[in-house]
Amino acid sequence: MEFTLKKREKKTLKVNIGDESFQIPLAGSLTPEENAKLDTGDGTVAFLRRYLSDDVNAFLTVDDYNEITAAWIKASKEAKGNPGES
Repeated sequence: MEFTLKKREKKTLKVNIGDESFQIPLAGSLTPEENAKLDTGDGTVAFLRRYLSDDVNAFLTVDDYNEITAAWIKASKEAKGNPGES
């Protein structure tokens, strides 16, 4: 018996802030190690900060991070789809 896993395209959420756009990988595109760090607020903010510029991170508020997180969760759930979908 043999199984071949196809490399998948990383799905991302495009976040526009001011004149800049950022691509944040959705939940299904994360490694288990990356995903494990999202179980705390600090871990989630650290994850988001990796994908945003230093200039943007300098002025974002807790409410801003919460909005981005909510959009990311929604997009991750929608991207999950049904088993067998491509």
